[in-house]
Amino acid sequence: MEQVIVANNKEICVTSEACGTFGELLQGELPSNRNFLVTLPIKLKTRATFIPNLSENKIKVVPTQKKKVITAISYLKEYLNIDIGGLLIIQSEIPEGKGLASSSADIVASLRCILKYLKIEEEAWILEDIMCKIEPTDGIMYSESVFYYHKEVKLGEKLGALPPMIIIASDEGGLIDTVNYNNCLKPYTSAQKEAYLDLLHTITIAIKERDIDQIGHVSTLSAKLNQERLYKSNLNLFLSLNRLEGVCGTVTAHSGTMIGSIIDPTSQEASNSIQTILNEFSKLRLIPKLYSNI
Repeated sequence: MEQVIVANNKEICVTSEACGTFGELLQGELPSNRNFLVTLPIKLKTRATFIPNLSENKIKVVPTQKKKVITAISYLKEYLNIDIGGLLIIQSEIPEGKGLASSSADIVASLRCILKYLKIEEEAWILEDIMCKIEPTDGIMYSESVFYYHKEVKLGEKLGALPPMIIIASDEGGLIDTVNYNNCLKPYTSAQKEAYLDLLHTITIAIKERDIDQIGHVSTLSAKLNQERLYKSNLNLFLSLNRLEGVCGTVTAHSGTMIGSIIDPTSQEASNSIQTILNEFSKLRLIPKLYSNI
């Protein structure tokens, strides 16, 4: 959602948003040695608001600790050869360090906001050209699910809108620095790379056919494969929940702390299964977190 507030024919406020993603449906490395992921966009947002100040030539970012946004804005000004000033305010619902694309959403929302103010039509490649200089990113500049080369910050393929999903999740605690994680990633074997290629082919078809059970199946296999890279202590619990009607699979933040169950909200047993999951969480003193793409 974008908004422009005008007074006396002058723009005084511009806002833009970006959504997060619940980890990834699939993440790994292909036989071509290219790292990739498949996104799971969720309705968890960052909003950026830009208040221009024509007497300034510097954009002040609030909160001031959003260092990656500050860097991105400096790259944008250099990229466009412009010198503008004002106040950029970032408000985010997305927790940091959890694998939900918080920093990517901050950057995308902020760049969108400045481009909107400058009346420059947003193009994904502009965002990608800037973001590739900062960190691996999650492909969240695309609203649908995408196959994305996150280390290269390049689109593989737009896969389309996902079917409606609810995700009941647990946070395993701590914070993960995505940049450090990707720099220290354990090498994949040739067999694993072939397996990821097969999974990518399967999920590409499943998303285009809006087959939530097959999407969940691939996501579950990816969660299992990722255990040796970023261990999830509650994986076996979530795998056991896949027996429930309407629970389509397990999904993880492959470089984050979140793990969850994908639930088909159109299933007649969805509400009963959700209650069963909540009861299991209560027994183990896990705090449930609810996300969706609807």
